Order: sequence, then C-alpha cells, then structure tokens
Amino acid sequence: MSKFFNFFPVSILALTGFVALGNPAEAGSFNFNTVVNNGDLVPDTNRLFNSYNPPSVNSNGFVVFRGRSQGGGGQPATGIFTRNMNSPGANILPVATRGMEVPEPNNTMANFTEFPAFPRIDQNSDRVASRGQSNPVWQLPDDTRLGTSGIYTQDTGPLITGVSQLGAIPEFDFFSVPGTTPGRKFDQFPGAPGVTDGDTLVFKGNWTDESLNPQTGVYFRNVVENGGLSPVQLIADSNTLIPGTGTEFGSTAPPSAANGQAVFVGVDNEASPTLGGIYLSSLDNPTNLQSLVSIGGLSDLINDPGGLKSIGEGLSFDGKSVAFWGAWGTDFFTQIVTCPDEGNQERLQFCLEESETNPNGIGGGQFAFDVLANQGIFVTDLATMGTRLVAQTGVDFSTFLFWNFSGMVPGSENEEDGEAARWRSSAFAALSGSQVAFKGTTGPDVETGKDGIYIQLGRDLPLMTVVETGMDGSVLDPEASGLPITSLAIERDGLRNGWLAIAASMGNEEESWAGIYVTRTTPEPSSIVALLGLGMVGLGSTILKKNTKI
Repeated sequence: MSKFFNFFPVSILALTGFVALGNPAEAGSFNFNTVVNNGDLVPDTNRLFNSYNPPSVNSNGFVVFRGRSQGGGGQPATGIFTRNMNSPGANILPVATRGMEVPEPNNTMANFTEFPAFPRIDQNSDRVASRGQSNPVWQLPDDTRLGTSGIYTQDTGPLITGVSQLGAIPEFDFFSVPGTTPGRKFDQFPGAPGVTDGDTLVFKGNWTDESLNPQTGVYFRNVVENGGLSPVQLIADSNTLIPGTGTEFGSTAPPSAANGQAVFVGVDNEASPTLGGIYLSSLDNPTNLQSLVSIGGLSDLINDPGGLKSIGEGLSFDGKSVAFWGAWGTDFFTQIVTCPDEGNQERLQFCLEESETNPNGIGGGQFAFDVLANQGIFVTDLATMGTRLVAQTGVDFSTFLFWNFSGMVPGSENEEDGEAARWRSSAFAALSGSQVAFKGTTGPDVETGKDGIYIQLGRDLPLMTVVETGMDGSVLDPEASGLPITSLAIERDGLRNGWLAIAASMGNEEESWAGIYVTRTTPEPSSIVALLGLGMVGLGSTILKKNTKI
C-alpha cells in the first residue's frame, strides 16, 4: 500500500479538544503521512533504514532528512535524503551518502565518511544544505593532505561544495575566513548550516588566529554568484563588539536565515552569559546588527526583574518572526541524564567513562545537571519588536530542554564537529507565520511527565497536543500499531507553510520501529472563527479571556 494518502484539515473538535494538554482520547486529530520508516530500503542498497535525525521541510512540502541503516557486517549506510511530500508517489532520493565521492574541489577522489548534523532546506526553494565529513579532499605538491570537513548543497542540479577548509590554498581563497589575515582557513563548521534566497548558505565557522587562539563567527556565502567563486562574507565573529557594549562576542551560535536575513545568538560567555542575545542581520548590510532580545531583557513579560538569564541557540526564523527558548530566575531542579545505548561506539564508551570522572557524573553512565526551572518558548515579531510567551514551565510543562551527548572523542580519528564530546542541552521549536510548534515535557515533574510535540495555530488560539510519548504508534504510522511512542523530535525548520515534519521512535522490549512523518496544520477557516467565538484563548490548560495580556 502506498504510504501517501490525502491530508484532512484540523477540525473544530481538534481545536477545542486540546485546551487541556496531553489528552490521549484526542489522538488522531492530525493525520500523518510517512516520509520514511524502518520498512524502507536506503536508496541504492539492500539495507533498511534504522534511525533518523529530525527533518526539515520547505513551504512546498519538500522534506530533507539524515537517515542511517544498521551496521550489519560493516559500516551502516548513512546519508542525506529528500522526498517531495506534495507529489503523490514521489520516491526517497539520495543527496549525499557515505562512500560517495565528494564534489569538487577534490583531487584525491575522497569519499564522504559521515554527516554530523541534521540537514536544512531553504524556506522557499528546494536547496538543501548539510555538513559532511570526508577523507582529505586535497593533496598539495609536498603530499600534504587537507580538507576533511565542509558544507555541501544541492538544488535541482548536482551536489556542490558550498564551503570548505581549503581557504589557505590561493586558488580557493574564496573559502577563506573574511576579516582576517588573507588565506586564513576555517577549522570546522559546527552545527547545521541554513539556507536563504535559493543560493545563500549561512553558517557558523571556527578558526585559529595567528596567535593560535581559537576564534568563532557567523558567516554567509552565495554559492552561485560570480560563477560560484563569490567569497565568504562576515556577519559577526570573536572580534565583533556586542552591540551597545565594549565587549566582544565570546560565543556565537549556528544561525537561521530567511528572506535575505539571518538571526543568531551571540553572548559574552557561553556557560554564564551576562551580555548578548539574539541579533538580526540583513545580508545586504551584514555587519550592521540589530538587537532583538537581550540577556536581562523581557523582565515585564516574565515578571522577573532580572530578565532572561539564558537564551537557546536553536532559533526558528521565517523572515518575519523568530521563535526561541529562554530561562530566568534563581530556581533550579536536578535533571538526571543517561548515556545513550546506540550510536558511535567510541563516543558511547567515552560517555560511560566520563560518568565516573566528570564533576557532573554520578556513575553507571548517568549525570546530574542543575537546570533553571523557569523556562519558556517565545516568539518575537520583527515588525513590532513585540515578544509573546507561547508556553512556560509550571503546571503544564516541567521542561523544554533535552540532552544529547555529542562531539569529538579525544584521540579519535572520527572527527565529528571539532568540539570536544560532552553533554549539550537544547530546546526545540519551529515557527511559520502565526504558528509555532515545540517539544516539551508535561506536568510539574520532569521525571514523571510525558514528552510531546505541541503547537499553537495562531497567537489567539490555545495550545494543542500533536503527539506524545506513550500514545500508540498508529497515530503516526499504521505499521507501528501496537507499539507505544518512545521518543519524538522536531527541529527549527520542521514547520513551514502548514507542513509539520517530525521524527519518532516506537517500541517495546521485543521490537522497535521509527520513521519521519508529516502532517498539515492549517485548519479550516470556519474552525478558527468558531474557536475565537468562544471568547477565550489558552496558554496550556490555563483559560484566559480574549485580549488578556500575558
């Protein structure tokens, strides 16, 4: 049976049935379509898909994802793949796969070895971008070999190199770090690169200055202009003063971009920020930064004179608004996290070892972290500079932070992102127009709550449960019937123009299943009118009179 079926709009029953979060009786109000699952073969192989990173989707329902198979007798089949969910019967197509030859420049016939981050896609075109690791792609006359990491991109043609580590080679100086000594090369490109305006990549880059000090910044490059030879351009780096201060950025996060603009989080100190926040750059005048939200800001909105203490790196941006995570106050709770039981074996072993020696380790593969208890999902409108609080911890949610052990193991030849392996916490939200979706853990207790994907279909509408752990897998995938949902994932480009794309795993002690799924979130206009006619909006399960200020 084809996995493509018709989507049905959200009904008024769905819109009114989720004022209280997490009601399993309402499961199925969103109709999901399977993009890929464990029953699909990885293209050009005889191996079935086994696991997935969160997907990205554009305004036309074109999905890009990272997927892999089980190892079997050797390395798993891993790669970046696409599927057009707006075209019935469309196949899963490979963009780049492990073992595939890296595009030019490549004079060593080097092959891809890994794709460390989730891939992203332009909001209004089919151009995708992904980081890729490889064998060294360039051999110099003295036999020196360079270039094991880059950013690669594809639109309707072949895969091309967007940015490479070869900027120190004169013929590839358009890849060099701008605003530094000529010929300075990038060391690594942490995080996931974004795409805007069809041909422009925005990304974070790490590099080393002439004094051997590590530096970082946010950059962009048009991969088509000037015959593909346009240089990398600077947005902000470690030598840029935080706007309104005399302090340089100590940390910048991977940016998001749309409509010729980019947003990023930059602070003075990543571990304990006192200055910085979210900044907007027009790529026509990229170094002219506009402050959108600041550390210490939004005190009136959150009713705390100290304002925001922390802002999440993962920004979702549609060119008009930006969605983000923030935390405030002095209350903390202790969160216990456990080393994963699958993935890169070197990293898993290192995680277990760290649990015995790291200050946060408590042994047995477990760690304890103090987490700010007051957290929220926010949306800032660029036109009005107003910010609204979409959801916050307390009664309905215990946390919006989730943990992942990632990075490069010391001494390992399997370079991941150039930054040391450690636990990283992230929040996940996706924005499109007036809609915002996010991942959260329900209830006042993080240990007993359910994880789920929740959505607000408009600023004057209540939150809705899309899907939660513990629900039967059939609410997402008929092939997962009888298996409870065990994990859910969404990324910052996972909601575009009424297309919502997520990853999910299901299973019990005997069997497991996973896949990537999409649904349409755009409700019938009559449903919205009917709901607004109730004279109420909701934040979680709290009912507020319409026009009440939050």
